[in-house]
Amino acid sequence: MTARASSECVSVADVAAPLAFDDVYAAHFEYTYRVVVRLAGRAHAEDLTQEVFAVVHRRLAEWRGEAKLTTWLFQIAYRVVGSHVRRERLRRLLGAGVREHVEVATPLGDLERVEESRRLAGALARLSWTKRAVLVLHEVEGWSCELIAERMGNPVGTVWTRLHHARRELAAALERDRMRARSGGVR
Repeated sequence: MTARASSECVSVADVAAPLAFDDVYAAHFEYTYRVVVRLAGRAHAEDLTQEVFAVVHRRLAEWRGEAKLTTWLFQIAYRVVGSHVRRERLRRLLGAGVREHVEVATPLGDLERVEESRRLAGALARLSWTKRAVLVLHEVEGWSCELIAERMGNPVGTVWTRLHHARRELAAALERDRMRARSGGVR
């Protein structure tokens, strides 16, 4: 392992020589794993840490050395974990909406879940077919945007754009429905 990969601070002159991924991995795996555990818990820590290093592998040449390497690694870990948390939250919500089509419920909690499922189904139905397909494939089925693009015959950028718009439109529709429900309005 090079001293440069394990150093906390790198001078601008040192940035000319690229870092070796293996050195960065060996020097900073434990740090990155600890950060991921603190942000996401232990349940998915190993997978998320590997996902962080997949990003590091792809983007290591872009690291400019303007900050500590650990700062850059933290930023990547923060984004990866944040994406995971949002994806899991939406997956649970979508999964519950897809699985729950019970029309009669007696306890209040069941009634609230059924109503939330109806709101979710309505909000999903209001999305365009292409946005809905991308959202469900990515968030529920766990497909990568690259795979979705390949299977749908679209550029990856188009898939990312549709996913972004679908998430935004779904969240807005659900919020409108919640506001109507609170005010006693009709859907």
